Amino acid sequence: MHTIVIHPGSAHKDDFLAACVLLASLENPKLHRREPTPEDLEDPDTYVVDVGMEHDPQRHNFDHHQDQRLPCAFHLVMQNLGYHDAAMQAYTWYPYMSMIDVIGPHRTAEQLGVDSSVLFATASPVEGYLLSIFAEVETLQRRDLLYRFMQNFGRDLLSLIDRKIQRLQLLKEQAKILPVRQFKAVCSDIRETPKLAMELFLKQLDDPQIALCVTPSNRGAGWELLRLGDTTMIDFRKIESQPEIRFVHHSGFLAKTETLLPWPEVIRLSSQAISDTH
Repeated sequence: MHTIVIHPGSAHKDDFLAACVLLASLENPKLHRREPTPEDLEDPDTYVVDVGMEHDPQRHNFDHHQDQRLPCAFHLVMQNLGYHDAAMQAYTWYPYMSMIDVIGPHRTAEQLGVDSSVLFATASPVEGYLLSIFAEVETLQRRDLLYRFMQNFGRDLLSLIDRKIQRLQLLKEQAKILPVRQFKAVCSDIRETPKLAMELFLKQLDDPQIALCVTPSNRGAGWELLRLGDTTMIDFRKIESQPEIRFVHHSGFLAKTETLLPWPEVIRLSSQAISDTH
């Protein structure tokens, strides 16, 4: 029987996420939010996370506060579970959450070249609410609703890594890069979760000429035409009167077609949304 021990008091994204993936990976462990005992630190069946002043994967102790060279506890747990490298590739937020936890939001903002107020302004109220609930917990067991939520969330977090890596490979094999006047479009006809891993694919392509993304719509039977970036030269409001178009966003960055038109027709419509000058 495994046990998870996490520090009491305020809860943070670091310890919460580490708990989620451990609940997903272990055989229904009991979770405690308290200070660890010496016996906890010696017992390899007890996972001590973000507390205990010791990093010893062999004994499943995952604290980072005693060594500023270590990443956050969530990363230490993910390394132990064998998901760290894949998560670095699959989740754009993954490396930065460790920076925030280890060096704080102000130094993280400085390294990212943004004002720290941007990080605080984008904080999610959903995240804050969940952490406040987790902070009130002393013990979590399988019968508890929060336990099951965290376990399912952890399972989804881990399984999505594999799904994104697999989809990235599929995009490399099947996606088309088509010219659209002075730009290029990434075109994929994969219908299941159409945009899965698309941001990873675009990052690997690293082509500044790619300004459009065309995928099956997840709300309707046609294509979704999406402008990438903030260029004013692409505005789908120019084609909203076309009979093939079902919807255009009022700001012009997105359009949807009625049906899955042949690629030449999609490119023709997209080209009509492009201006010659800024």
